[in-house]
Amino acid sequence: MVTVVHVVNQFFAGMGGEDKAGVPVGVVEGATGAARGLQSQLGERATVVATIYFGDNYFHEHIDEAKAQILKEIGSRRPDVVVAGPAFNSGRYGVSCVEICHAVADSFGIPCVTAMHEENPAVDTYREYRDPKVFLLPTKATAAGMSEALIVMARLACRLGSGEELGPAREEGYVPRGIRRLERSDRPGVERAIDLLLKRLRNEPFVTEIPVQIWDRAVPAAPLAPGRNATVAVITTSGVVPWGNPDRFKTYRNTFWRKYNISELKMLERGKWEAVHGGYNVAFMNQNPHYGLPLDALRALESDGGFRLYHSYYVVPGNQGSPSVMQRIGQEISADLKKEQVDGVLLVAT
Repeated sequence: MVTVVHVVNQFFAGMGGEDKAGVPVGVVEGATGAARGLQSQLGERATVVATIYFGDNYFHEHIDEAKAQILKEIGSRRPDVVVAGPAFNSGRYGVSCVEICHAVADSFGIPCVTAMHEENPAVDTYREYRDPKVFLLPTKATAAGMSEALIVMARLACRLGSGEELGPAREEGYVPRGIRRLERSDRPGVERAIDLLLKRLRNEPFVTEIPVQIWDRAVPAAPLAPGRNATVAVITTSGVVPWGNPDRFKTYRNTFWRKYNISELKMLERGKWEAVHGGYNVAFMNQNPHYGLPLDALRALESDGGFRLYHSYYVVPGNQGSPSVMQRIGQEISADLKKEQVDGVLLVAT
């Protein structure tokens, strides 16, 4: 009998919605909430020995403590497989599921199954980890696809919990992670490459052996007209925030942005600002926050005329940011800039 631990958020544990998003990590022996549906699909092949739950806000505001508690509960039970989610298109929940699965696989070597919509920003985090023991299955965008999601999650969990080796993503149905394995072929690479080329020329279906990520091409905006008294905003990925990090940014893989008012400031005073970032030595930035947000230089230029500095600056610590998340953040900031009638943006270097 395969043993399973199911990890869910407060909503799918049946504890409530946003009003319960601050609930700390808890455990129910056996199956509860969505885990009951999972147990129904597992049948006699496997049993859910415990359901671990957490509040969406709690996990992201106390990520280290939350992961440590979840690992403690899973470690004491040592299940054959861990199931997290499904998260559908919920970004917070999706990131939690991926982070938990990675931590479990990394700490105990236990295989993990999660599931979410392919446009969930956490999918890129899953791909970046490239963890060979974590498998992410695609779902519909909303919980309307719960039954279908639990069916495929249960099937995969039983196979993994039994020690079965899975084949490639395109054959098994999980989202590819970019892991490449050597395979023996009876045909040389040149013949296979020519076949793929001919299929493409004939508009026939084919599957590439080396998939690559295609990046968007951004067309630069037109420059600001000379002499125009433009409103200019500053965006920084340096992670410079008010001292104490009031919005609890992480040093890596952030999924949100904030803006802070600087309308009454002529400079950033040391000791009132700090850098939250895991990609460089923040000691120098903490000594002189102007390295990440050059407010002193901007005020000097503003006094010369030609532009007006927007009353707030935008910030997200950009370290290890997944492309889809950064794209979403850029779109959200752009919408706010348009709403505020900002004319131009200075994206300062980190």
